[in-house]
Amino acid sequence: MTTIYFVRHVQAAGNIQRTFQGACDTDISAQGELQCQNLSDYFADLSLDAIYTSPLKRAVLTAEACRAGRKQIPILTDDRLREICAGVWEGQPIDDLEKNDPENFRIWQQSPWDFAVEGSETMVQVFDRCRAALADILAKNAGRSLAVVSHGCATRNLITAALGLPIEEMGQVEWIRNGGVSKMEFAADAIPGILVYHGYTGHIDPSTILKGGTFYSRK
Repeated sequence: MTTIYFVRHVQAAGNIQRTFQGACDTDISAQGELQCQNLSDYFADLSLDAIYTSPLKRAVLTAEACRAGRKQIPILTDDRLREICAGVWEGQPIDDLEKNDPENFRIWQQSPWDFAVEGSETMVQVFDRCRAALADILAKNAGRSLAVVSHGCATRNLITAALGLPIEEMGQVEWIRNGGVSKMEFAADAIPGILVYHGYTGHIDPSTILKGGTFYSRK
């Protein structure tokens, strides 16, 4: 059995400013630093053999947090895990995109598999590279326990691929909050895997608990 914890990077500057970060190499926020400590606490008691990460700074810092001070755990960067390159959308306020480019914004929200704007990757390209990265990671790590750190859109593509779903069924995979964790188990290097839980943030928000893969509020 191979275990992968898919982790979305902690809060970054663009998340606060509500800009489309894409492949921009933004730093983490003060809240992101706190979330890194939350992740370190969460992973401290979990066995990990290796951590794979996007090379973007906000992901690398999150990967270091997942290592929880255990320097013997290697952190391996893979360019295929980086966030979608969004061309002319890069760095733009999300509210402006919705106002000034409503048709592409509608596609982004409702049929993301068709997404492409000037200078961007297509979503199909993102899906293909994420799926290839996942296949290589599984092939090299049968029977091990791993963390894979990426970004909101890229992680959604990774989990869609890990479930054996086509890109057109990406809508079945909900977005993960910053610092959220999804756990999947695979029979050796075989796809599809089993989703144990998705988007867990109880380490960041103690008002939520995990029970049987479903989240409940303590409030």
